[in-house]
Amino acid sequence: MSGVLARILFYPTLAYNVVLGKISSRRWFNRVDQTVILGALPFRSMTDELVQTENVRGVITMNEEYETKYFCNSVEEWKNAGVEQIRLSTVDLTGVPSLEHIHKGVEFALKHREQGNSVYIHCKAGRSRSATLAAAYLIRIHCWSPEKACNMLAAIRPHVLIRSAQLDMLHKYHQKVCGSEPDCMVSESKVFSTSIFIVASRAALIQTRSEAVTTDTRPTIRPKDAATHNQLSQFGEYVAEILPKYVQHVQVTCYNELEVMIHPEGIVPVLTFLRDHTNAQFRNMTDLTAVDVPTRQNRFEIVYNLLSLRFNSRIRVKTYTDELTPVDSAVPVHQVANWYEREFAPPVILKVWDMFGVFFANHPDLRRILTDYGFEGHPFRKDFPLSGYVEVRYDDELKRIVAEPVEFAQEFRKFDLNSPWEAFPAYRESKEAAKMEAGDKPAK
Repeated sequence: MSGVLARILFYPTLAYNVVLGKISSRRWFNRVDQTVILGALPFRSMTDELVQTENVRGVITMNEEYETKYFCNSVEEWKNAGVEQIRLSTVDLTGVPSLEHIHKGVEFALKHREQGNSVYIHCKAGRSRSATLAAAYLIRIHCWSPEKACNMLAAIRPHVLIRSAQLDMLHKYHQKVCGSEPDCMVSESKVFSTSIFIVASRAALIQTRSEAVTTDTRPTIRPKDAATHNQLSQFGEYVAEILPKYVQHVQVTCYNELEVMIHPEGIVPVLTFLRDHTNAQFRNMTDLTAVDVPTRQNRFEIVYNLLSLRFNSRIRVKTYTDELTPVDSAVPVHQVANWYEREFAPPVILKVWDMFGVFFANHPDLRRILTDYGFEGHPFRKDFPLSGYVEVRYDDELKRIVAEPVEFAQEFRKFDLNSPWEAFPAYRESKEAAKMEAGDKPAK
């Protein structure tokens, strides 16, 4: 009877989930750790995103066959995309994954974990059946209690709902893999630490500042904090583990500023990950600028400054290019990049394309704004002369503005940089009179 009810309600509930994903902040899938992604039905249109961006090489399907027949890839289609799929059929709404299915699914995920791949675990909504298997995976990895594993999933994917029968099955699985002992004495996973590291670092920073106010009268400078530095390092390592293809180096600079250096091909994937990941949520691009170092082979360093309002934290992403190699535009990820890449980047006017000549591929409106029509060169490059090449003036005879080669009215002069106030005798320091020794006569 439950199977019949699930078939009747499948399409209405699927449509409800699709609409809810469009009008609310609920995400279609969430990454649990460097291996497991928990989500809803992977539609065929999502294949490229999952395979190329999320590095998915394994799919665990908790649905029955009728649920994936029309909307999702078949086993052969997944195989053609380089993805291995297993099906652990479980009835929707009331079904509970069997202990055998849980063991099989967890071993499948662990196999891909050893290979450095990602595994997409899904049911219809990524809420109950697949969440049960994801919780079992966390129990196996960390030897957590079922309650702790479920709370962890709920923190990452808030609409997760694991029913009492499914929780009982998780208790049985926990008994088999961990025995009757309490949670093993293992270190907290990096995934869990990343969800709280910013809150902890913020609290430590406030405490340190409050102490500084009462005991120190020096100018306010962000204090160095070892705990915050450690948390930022862990988060940087976490990002590097999830995106090893693109992240080349991670460092925490002076005064606890996290920097992630990436390959130019990883601009869109990395920015998308930092924007959408539950433990990051860097959804504001506050600045996009460039640095020119002519002595380097890739002379331009492109800098993206991101802000997470959710965690009140900032991160700096850097990549590189030269004069001829285009860089992927960040407009598909952050619409504000349309302006930054072409025109403006606070706190100063710093047009990356106009001033530096860095070409952004797939930019919707790449054009020069600050410089005049036909302007040659890019003024913010270090090899561009300070005086420029041409000067503009209004010609009374031609009755229009003309551009001519730069002419200097005088040669370079060395100016006296002393303060003008020193020119007034009243403000000069009086010279001491020469002291006379005994027997000397004053000069006439």
